[in-house]
Amino acid sequence: MSGNESNLKEYYMTCKNYFVELGNRDFDYWFSTYYSTLKTKKGWILDVGCGVGQVVNRLASDGLCAVGVDISPVGIQMASKSGKGAFVAASASHLPFRDNTFSSVGFYDFLEHTYDPEVCLNEIVRVLGHGGKISAFGPNFLRVMGLSRPYHWHMRGLKQKIRNLHDLLRKAINSKMFPQKMRFEFMQPRLDPKGRGGDVDAVCVTNPIDIKFYLRKLGIKIFQESATPNQTTDITKKIGELPIIRSMSSFNFLVGIKMAS
Repeated sequence: MSGNESNLKEYYMTCKNYFVELGNRDFDYWFSTYYSTLKTKKGWILDVGCGVGQVVNRLASDGLCAVGVDISPVGIQMASKSGKGAFVAASASHLPFRDNTFSSVGFYDFLEHTYDPEVCLNEIVRVLGHGGKISAFGPNFLRVMGLSRPYHWHMRGLKQKIRNLHDLLRKAINSKMFPQKMRFEFMQPRLDPKGRGGDVDAVCVTNPIDIKFYLRKLGIKIFQESATPNQTTDITKKIGELPIIRSMSSFNFLVGIKMAS
């Protein structure tokens, strides 16, 4: 484990302020769409990188069988105290569940916080049952344009946006013509001891092209995509579903089904 990776893991394991900030998020604005896509009529539901467990506890309160996993015992302790859900402290790179256990699996603002995104995606798909649903929410750090403010340094400034456009085009070409060149890329995190937001602690340059490529490689058929899942107006949601907006805006939302091997 590298020094940067070790420092990041220690930050999530011990920084209570980080999880207090997560707990202050308004559920209806941040999580309602994610919550809706995770719901399933039967079977178990898994939320990977569950933080303080808002979504899992809401699912459990609605009578559904929901489990949350997070690497941080601090987050898991806070989650367990505030609701009815089941929670496990574990790494997403080694999920402690059997193959094909869950009917629905998802993650919200998780993948950008790991140095092992490919391993984590493989684990997430492994524990998802055939025909099960996967919901993936997260930032697009290769943002070129968008309807919301560019909240992270990797999304701001003309020079950075030009670099992002170049990287998006490169990845789009590689995903079709040179798949062996596809890989996630990383950036230096800024670990704020006060746990303030803005994804300053993010390490993986998540973007829709990389995530779609690896999910499809793992047998996921994607049937829903949007850059504006949390918006309330129909026109804004429709704009967010346009292909060029989905690739270049600041957010990334995918829903897919695990196909039979």
